[in-house]
Amino acid sequence: MTPLAEIVSVHDLVTVLWTSSVAGIGVTAAYAFAILGGARAVDLTRSGRSAEAAVFGVFCALALAAVAAAVVYGIVIMTNK
Repeated sequence: MTPLAEIVSVHDLVTVLWTSSVAGIGVTAAYAFAILGGARAVDLTRSGRSAEAAVFGVFCALALAAVAAAVVYGIVIMTNK
């Protein structure tokens, strides 16, 4: 066994790499969907299509809630470790 393998747990390192990648991509995508929903809601409101604007507004709110939940979850994980 190499000295590096004794100091660093490769399994834990791989776990950190894939979870941080998934979380980074997921939170970024959720925030992008929030921006998309907000922008579409504003555009549709200006054009007088309030029903469609409401749908995109709800979509924006759900995406922002997902981002907020991810931030809170991250803070809880950091404070418990």
